Amino acid sequence: MKKVWITLLALVLFVLGACPVFAATDPPQLIGETAIVVDMKTGEILMEKNMHQQRYPASTTKIMTAILTLEHLKLDQVVTVDEQTPYEIEGSHIALEPGEQLTVEQLLYGLMLPSGNDCATVLGKTIAGSTESFAQMMNEKAKELGALNTNFVNANGLHDPQHMSTAYDLALMARYAMTDETIGETFRTIVSTYRYDIPVTNKKTEARVLYNTNRMLYDEKTKIYVGNERRGCKYEGITGIKTGYTSHAGGCLVSSARRGDSEFLCVTLKSTDLGRFSDSIALLDWAFANYRTVSGMTAGTSVGQIPVKKGAFNKIGVVLAEDIFATIPATAEDSAISTKVVLDESVQAPVQAGQAVGKVQVYEGDRLVAEYDAVAAGEVPEGGFLSNFGIEDAVAKKIYMFFAVCFILLAVLISTYIELKRRQIRRRRARREERRRRMAEAEAKKRTAWEEKYERRYQNRYK
Repeated sequence: MKKVWITLLALVLFVLGACPVFAATDPPQLIGETAIVVDMKTGEILMEKNMHQQRYPASTTKIMTAILTLEHLKLDQVVTVDEQTPYEIEGSHIALEPGEQLTVEQLLYGLMLPSGNDCATVLGKTIAGSTESFAQMMNEKAKELGALNTNFVNANGLHDPQHMSTAYDLALMARYAMTDETIGETFRTIVSTYRYDIPVTNKKTEARVLYNTNRMLYDEKTKIYVGNERRGCKYEGITGIKTGYTSHAGGCLVSSARRGDSEFLCVTLKSTDLGRFSDSIALLDWAFANYRTVSGMTAGTSVGQIPVKKGAFNKIGVVLAEDIFATIPATAEDSAISTKVVLDESVQAPVQAGQAVGKVQVYEGDRLVAEYDAVAAGEVPEGGFLSNFGIEDAVAKKIYMFFAVCFILLAVLISTYIELKRRQIRRRRARREERRRRMAEAEAKKRTAWEEKYERRYQNRYK
């Protein structure tokens, strides 16, 4: 389809000349076998190491379990622990008991902070009825998000030879959980919490105190080497997300940190217990040193108009569907970023509000770095008959009203003319009747006069 190119203002200024070539510093050497760093806001991949190679994800699996829980259950919903789960679960747990009642929110904190395998299984069964059915839901959601190299067989990440994922896929899941409009805020709150208390339940006489296993949130005492520097695990600006460890998976960590407008997401798999923190800190340091996120236009910004065929209106405004962000080198000027709007030539009614009708393309120099949907600002229903000729319903209404008025006036004129004609006919008929009456009276008078004259003559003759 022919495209209409509209050049907009740059996010800050248009690039006026060629941008200098940027070369990031060498990424750090990692202990983990696979890794990835992405910009949380743009999704741009900044660094990767074997990101599509499958590895055991361990408890980073629980990111998906939390996603489905937040999408299918209410936080205040009370869940009763089944009879089997407490006796089936190995590894980390919060000692759930058969028949114990907790809210979904409490189970989510038990899932994501101390990495309770029992919480994961209970939530999965509550949602889908069985672990197998829940695993199927997990895989369907993963594919929906573009995670095509993932296969889950349980809700908690306990080892199974068929339970696999990749650094890239886990980054997709984590980014979705952190940024989705519906679940993102709640998910962020949970994964950034260091301590959470579960009060006394119907089966526990003492409150549970849950601590997050992500040392990057709090641990300044445990020392690790990041490159040649020995430092604590706590990381400035940390926003989450989830640890994982089994003897088969090794150390796994999905982490994120925010500084200013920039937030980066990191995944490392098949590292060591402390190596996962070293890897994540090194990768996040490298990302902040080399890149930053630039905020551009906000959602709802007008980017033009598009013709509408056969609609109640023949044009509709077009707006940006979501906030625009771009990842640029840390040393680059904001003016290195520019935008172009590519709109469809036209759209046919009916048009729904939010319907995609083009793209807003974001460039760093000549390089396309992102695309955002340009959408219809409102609804356009199908128009009337005249819309086939490009006439809007509002104009068509005026045309119809004009012809209606003309018709009424014509009808009035015709009716008046007919009435006048009827009156003329009645007057003529009355005049004719009057003439006939007068003629009849005159004739009667003549006859009477003749008869009287005749009678006198007759009488005179015979006297």
